[in-house]
Amino acid sequence: MSKFQYYTIEKLIRFFLEQGKESECWDFKQEWHDQTEDLVKDIICFANTVHDENCYLIFGVSDNLQVTGMTKERRKQVSIIDTISHLQFAGDNYPKISVETINYEGVVLDVLVIYNTDKTPIYLKKAYGKMREGCIYLRIGDKNTPNNGNADIFDIENLWRKRLGLTKPPLEYIYDRMHNKLEWTDNEYTFYNIFKPEYTIEIISEDDDREADEFYSYAMTNERTSFQILNIKYQNTILDSYQTAVLDSGRFHVPVPEWGLICHDKYNQSKYCYKYYVAGSRRYRVFTFLYNRENDEERHACNNLKNVVLFFFSDEERIAFEVYLEGNQNLVTERIEKIDRYDYINTGNENKTAFYKERLRIGVALNQLLIEWRSRKE
Repeated sequence: MSKFQYYTIEKLIRFFLEQGKESECWDFKQEWHDQTEDLVKDIICFANTVHDENCYLIFGVSDNLQVTGMTKERRKQVSIIDTISHLQFAGDNYPKISVETINYEGVVLDVLVIYNTDKTPIYLKKAYGKMREGCIYLRIGDKNTPNNGNADIFDIENLWRKRLGLTKPPLEYIYDRMHNKLEWTDNEYTFYNIFKPEYTIEIISEDDDREADEFYSYAMTNERTSFQILNIKYQNTILDSYQTAVLDSGRFHVPVPEWGLICHDKYNQSKYCYKYYVAGSRRYRVFTFLYNRENDEERHACNNLKNVVLFFFSDEERIAFEVYLEGNQNLVTERIEKIDRYDYINTGNENKTAFYKERLRIGVALNQLLIEWRSRKE
């Protein structure tokens, strides 16, 4: 998982500048390249890195790391992508890029993002400019492979290891492969990776005496709920574990969402709590692995869950939304008091029913406020 995933571009640039140097993940340029072939060379070198981070070319920063802006002709994303698409890459593995323009402390900068890929090594099968066909150019530290050279055989081997998934520890590999369910086969509550059967996802029943439901159980068509444990394993070693909820009388299986706390008083005591998932997180990857969106019953249950549990695009969005709620606590309270959507539920226990109704109202109110907050930001 990327260590930069929760950074905005502005925060990334600030972090890079604070390091006082260039690296395998970023490079500073005073101006855009005069020659297109030199720009393409930089893109290829940054695409050929063993790490799993996106890489960044920041234009408008001088050699001594002063943010000065640009004075010469700038390049557009569409023209760069068009140039790359007309080159001949081995295996048709093209580097993926985007260009963003930002105002950084009053200075306009362009940021070229080279997206991380596991399709390494990326190399040309037909020469372009001074770059030769078949040669592998990569980024080591703050240096690129020379045009008339070739990467060291050890570094080339590592790029192939990245393509084959051999550079990642078992847990990270399993999370990365969860996105492709065709790689997993189910055998009596255990999923095996068909290419690496020593990697397994095991589901076992939870044995405890607590009442088997949660407030969001009552957002389902059927509130009947059970709990299980999902273990992510390498051979016989448990690498990670989640409590999971089997909702809607067995129709919908999810990792239990995380808790969020909002509306704190001067003693730092929170007035409200809610449940959430964050897209891209490990918990969310388990969620998408278990969820079959092609199943109508599961999709209906998922929509019901999304009414009372929040789904954030990123952890950064979650933090920003919570800051907004902290500054608008009266708005939160007023919105919750207007919700009467789940007043019909009955858990069989008066206190529990009142407690669950409040949690459901909070979930509905926060989802409404999240939609409105996103709309204003756009």
